Amino acid sequence: MNYIGNATNFLSQAILGFALYIVLLRFWMQWVRADFRNPIGQFVISVTNPVVIPLRKVLPSIGALDTATVILAFIVAVGKIYVFFSLRGGSPDLLSLASISLGEAILFSIHIFIAAIFIKIIASWINPHGFHPIVQLAHSIAEPIMAPARRLIPPIGGLDLSPILVLLFLNLTIMLVVYPLKGF
Repeated sequence: MNYIGNATNFLSQAILGFALYIVLLRFWMQWVRADFRNPIGQFVISVTNPVVIPLRKVLPSIGALDTATVILAFIVAVGKIYVFFSLRGGSPDLLSLASISLGEAILFSIHIFIAAIFIKIIASWINPHGFHPIVQLAHSIAEPIMAPARRLIPPIGGLDLSPILVLLFLNLTIMLVVYPLKGF
């Protein structure tokens, strides 16, 4: 067994996965216009600014789309997938690498939305009217996808079933979009 190789693979995937989550969190916080003045927003900005700001000089935004952050997320995803294959002794072709990386970025984005929904649900059980930066951020991220579902399934007897619909949709997206991209 290759214990050092497994440990190296685990560590590199954990670090690059965390970096991908941070960059995607920045993108989605910008997209939903979340408040960056909370501690989490400040952390995300301070960690990503050293790379995003220089990229913006080369890649200007297209409308509301921050292309620098999108390209950075894709680059991190490519690096994560490339390191994974390299440590396993393989080397995917360029098209496969791009497809798998796009699938990885979409998957991590879906994980962010799922986490935001669960944070909202748990916070509503514990302290529904409390203020916490994580809960506020989760609300900002989850609400744009929860509102349309809430219009389809309004609360029944005070019970909001829209998270179930959104979670079903997100999981179907993983099955119908992410898996085909990663299996390409």
